[in-house]
Amino acid sequence: MKDIRRDDCMKTKTDAHDAQSELIQMRRVLGSEIEIWKTFQYQFTVIHQRTQTIFALGGLAITVTGFSGQRIVASSLVSGLALVAGLVFILTALVVALFGVGRLSWASKSLGPDTDESFLEIIRIRDEKTRLFRTAMGILIIGLFWYVLSISVFLIKSTSGGS
Repeated sequence: MKDIRRDDCMKTKTDAHDAQSELIQMRRVLGSEIEIWKTFQYQFTVIHQRTQTIFALGGLAITVTGFSGQRIVASSLVSGLALVAGLVFILTALVVALFGVGRLSWASKSLGPDTDESFLEIIRIRDEKTRLFRTAMGILIIGLFWYVLSISVFLIKSTSGGS
């Protein structure tokens, strides 16, 4: 148990060191605090735009299910179970994206006692949103796998005469 806690502590120290190194690099390359702020703004925009892809794909799957779900489920037990599993994963991805990445927090609330502290907190928030985006995307991919499997089984069953 102590080793796990020590690993968590080491990870936090490493993350803080990485953030500090990143900030030093940003200052060297970008030159001014205004440019650093603009870079953060752009990075958050990219994360949120990519999160919209998760919502679009999830919404599409739910819409298709509304039109064809009953026929897919009725075609076979395998396609029905795969469809339900796919939807559960897709909805989980949407929840992670909505309450993780989509959670609204203003940069002005992250202001620390000095500019560097503020920038380090913004880097921490950006990295957390990036991690949650990757998690949501991974869950979505698993859900889409099961979803496509259900449709594939449905198509195979329907073209082979239901045998």
